[in-house]
Amino acid sequence: MKGERGNFKGRVFGGFNRHDVIDYIETLAAERNELSRENERLRGQIDALEERLDREPQPVPEEPVEQEDSRRELRVALEEAREVLNGVKSEYDAVCTDIKINATQTDHELKLIAAKLTGLQASLAAAGKRLEAIGAELNTEDEG
Repeated sequence: MKGERGNFKGRVFGGFNRHDVIDYIETLAAERNELSRENERLRGQIDALEERLDREPQPVPEEPVEQEDSRRELRVALEEAREVLNGVKSEYDAVCTDIKINATQTDHELKLIAAKLTGLQASLAAAGKRLEAIGAELNTEDEG
């Protein structure tokens, strides 16, 4: 679902199927929450690796190769963690953008539906008045 827009079924009066939209938004929200947790986990790993690099003692003449290898491995791990974090951040941003777009579209569709319902109510009220007038005419003809 990542980065994809929902495919929503149409309704009789236009707009989208409410349940499809709600399911899609809930899915995006869950994905956003998962990416946020992953982001926090990776930030913690980066902080731990940076702290470890800061604590790592400077190479001593007896073991410079081993310690330098260890520092190099830490730098590689830190860079890999940063790359993964950047990927998660990009996915998170895409999900947030999709949620905003879908919320705007859904809001627009709901306003259109509300306007159509208002028009329908007015039409029904007018039809009710016409029926009352016709009924009154029929009653008048029966009496006369």
